[in-house]
Amino acid sequence: MMETGLIAARFVHYVALAALFGSWAYAEFGSADATLRRRFGRLPVASSILVLLASITVLAATIAGLGGEISSLSDPALWATVIAETDFGMIWSIRMVIAVGAVAVGINWAARRGAATRMVGLVMAGALVTLIAWTGHAAIEEGAGGQLHRIADALHLIAAIVWIGALLPMLWLLAVPSTAPEAALRLTQFHAVGLIAVLTLLVTGTINSYFLVGTPEALVTTTYGQLLAAKLALFAGMVALASGNRFRHAPALARSVSAGVVSDESVARLRRSIRGEMILGVLVLAVVAILGAIAPAASS
Repeated sequence: MMETGLIAARFVHYVALAALFGSWAYAEFGSADATLRRRFGRLPVASSILVLLASITVLAATIAGLGGEISSLSDPALWATVIAETDFGMIWSIRMVIAVGAVAVGINWAARRGAATRMVGLVMAGALVTLIAWTGHAAIEEGAGGQLHRIADALHLIAAIVWIGALLPMLWLLAVPSTAPEAALRLTQFHAVGLIAVLTLLVTGTINSYFLVGTPEALVTTTYGQLLAAKLALFAGMVALASGNRFRHAPALARSVSAGVVSDESVARLRRSIRGEMILGVLVLAVVAILGAIAPAASS
């Protein structure tokens, strides 16, 4: 039960991080539309609060797991030991402090927007994502190999969040008819970012697999490997949908915008495709939450 709670908390944490990073990275989407401005004004606050609550829950679930039962949460000595004497506890505590700051920055943004506020929020979101690499399986490795693993894991997480974090803002942009021209422009601009994200995921995923899976056979013979294979299948589905957007749906929308008559069907196709990407992305995050809570194949 405690492991299930930890996995659930990790999943919510990842989803909230994607929303938080997306809220800052793509905050100017649809800025000319009042409805979108309100949505993007609220998203940093809501997502940062969720990141903070999920972070607290992950820490509590971890401590309960170490203590062996829920009642361990009432042991202040155990809390002090984990927070002060373990790398996970110290780094996770730093992350929670950053999350508190992110809530404050989000509230400031909602009340009074500014480029500096947005940049601070984006840096905080990036730090929250990056530091995860120093609290998971990669943190166990030592020496140069450990540093390589942690850097690869951090880049892997950032690339995933950059991609998944863009999907909700894109959907919001496509939901407002008046912002269809901007949607066509933003989608075209995002193609290069998306390609870099995919290539980064492939390279860093290979490095991570070297450390965590060990052999190709482990993808079939271990639970960790089977879950990783499922994650790869979901990733392939996201790439397929993104390719359809890049070569079919986005150009069709751009052509209709250039012709001066926005096609409702082209917008609808894009929204369906991006919604599918988002569903697969959320499923990827669910698998990642599970993978982080079980022993890697290479350790068995």
